[in-house]
Amino acid sequence: MEDKKIKIYISCHKPCAQVKNDIFTPVMQRDVVEFLRKGTDEDRFMAERANEYCELLTQYWAWKYEDADYYGFGHYRRYFEFNDSVKSNAYCMVKRDYLDGAAVRELGLSDESRIRAEAEKYDVITPVPFNYYVKSVYWQYKSSGTLHIEDLDTVLEIIREEFPQYLKAAKKYLFGHYMYACNMFVMKRELFLEYSEWLFSVLRKFYERRDMAALGYSNEAMRTPGHLGERLFGVFCAYLSERGGIRFGRRRTVQFENTEPEEEYYPAFGGKGTAVFMPVRAERVCLAAATLSSLAGAAEENYCDVIALCDGVKAEDKDKLRAVTAGKSNISLRFFDAARLLSGQGVASLKGDARTAYMQLSLADAFPHYDRALWLDDGCIVLADISPLYAADLGGALCGGVRDCARCGSVNGFSSRIRDYYPALGLTDPRAFVQAGVLAMDLAAMRAELPEELLCVPFFAGLRDARCDAVNRAWRDKIAYLPAEWNCVPEEEGSDGAAARAFAPKEIFLSAQAALRSPKLLHFCGSEQPWKDPASAHAPVFWAALRGTPFWEEALAANKKGKEKRGGNVVLRWISLKLFPYGSRRRSAVKRLFGKKK
Repeated sequence: MEDKKIKIYISCHKPCAQVKNDIFTPVMQRDVVEFLRKGTDEDRFMAERANEYCELLTQYWAWKYEDADYYGFGHYRRYFEFNDSVKSNAYCMVKRDYLDGAAVRELGLSDESRIRAEAEKYDVITPVPFNYYVKSVYWQYKSSGTLHIEDLDTVLEIIREEFPQYLKAAKKYLFGHYMYACNMFVMKRELFLEYSEWLFSVLRKFYERRDMAALGYSNEAMRTPGHLGERLFGVFCAYLSERGGIRFGRRRTVQFENTEPEEEYYPAFGGKGTAVFMPVRAERVCLAAATLSSLAGAAEENYCDVIALCDGVKAEDKDKLRAVTAGKSNISLRFFDAARLLSGQGVASLKGDARTAYMQLSLADAFPHYDRALWLDDGCIVLADISPLYAADLGGALCGGVRDCARCGSVNGFSSRIRDYYPALGLTDPRAFVQAGVLAMDLAAMRAELPEELLCVPFFAGLRDARCDAVNRAWRDKIAYLPAEWNCVPEEEGSDGAAARAFAPKEIFLSAQAALRSPKLLHFCGSEQPWKDPASAHAPVFWAALRGTPFWEEALAANKKGKEKRGGNVVLRWISLKLFPYGSRRRSAVKRLFGKKK
């Protein structure tokens, strides 16, 4: 038995992400307009009023020129779901941030056999209607604020005079509580032809009675024919119900917040450059600018392919980051919306450093055309060409990093809490911890070996420091150790970090100390934070990298404001340092008792 031809036409007014299969058919409005302009008088009438008919223009075109057994209609941001297990909100709507491959699979949009079976089970599939309880569909139209109730009254007059067989259904629907929205449905061919003939006849007669332009309608009010079409669909369904013998089905509406096309990222410079992935969070974009500036300055003539993984970064800040590398033909800077990686149900709930860690673990899957990469956290200042780090021999490991001296020291005796915490994660060797902010990554090997459970929220549950713990937990026994000068973390004298380093195994401590005397990369992720304290030991290096970027003045102003804020507590700070010195057991005990709750 031959399959029925089922088409669900998706109205689009701009390039957008699409569901790619034989059922969903994207239709660009401008293409329909150009086509109809060459057609009949009726076609040209529709083309001239395309913005007024809205998505109904696609329906008109499909009615006149397409051939299917079932006709369905959606919108580039609105689809039906075909997965009963998906949860919806109180209004029976399903909301997703992105129309991407994961959402398509989750919502059943890629399951053609499921969609086909659902369509053939019914004569008409409608959205789950909105319930206005004590109000009515007529009241909703009248109360919209942008529409004119006289138009709906005119449609009722047209039905009464020209199509009296629909009048009872029209009154029942318009003065009832349930409303079908969005001009969405799937309908059997015979019914679709009947509906379209009636719908466009009513709307054409509406134009004969109401001159919207002469009445001075607003831009939104000029879209009245599209709004009327929504109500007329409900009238037609009520009419079919009265007629009897019609099988109705309902599906929930899915609304996508972002439908920009999902860009494919391929290595720049024909793959000859050093691929660098850098997380950029909205609140730390200034630090990312310093990292980017130092990277560009150290690259000399070598190519660098930089992809900034932006989490909440504003468009104007992206423009400022572009200015950092402007005029440097050997630097390619592109932006990736990290929220795409974090849009899954549950994953979106991750906060702060856990979000960055998730990006790092999912990098191999998110960028399938890259086989090798360097990961650089913001707050890194690159002092030497990093191409040798990119080309480092990993000896079959999944990634390479520098040992985390402070963490190794904490596990080796500085902190009893830390010493007891890591064995529960399967991490017991005090020499095994790497600092996760600078990594050479074999993405091809990761795609082949890493299990999917690493990309689930439960993996991050209970991690004290998700930023580093996630990497060490996920890739333990598969990490190569790189020279310490490629990730030097400055610590303030007397700080907990400095104290912890002294407890590290001797060879790790001495290596870290030697690297700080001739670093190739400084990573300000410890207690020394030069953007807060320009008098700190390595502050000149940070501020030199930031100078000349569009964030220079902004950082100076923020530093001045921070000084003023801290100045009022200078006496209390002096007393606290005397009573509870950095690195002391008393200070650690006080932090445990009164530290900020996360």
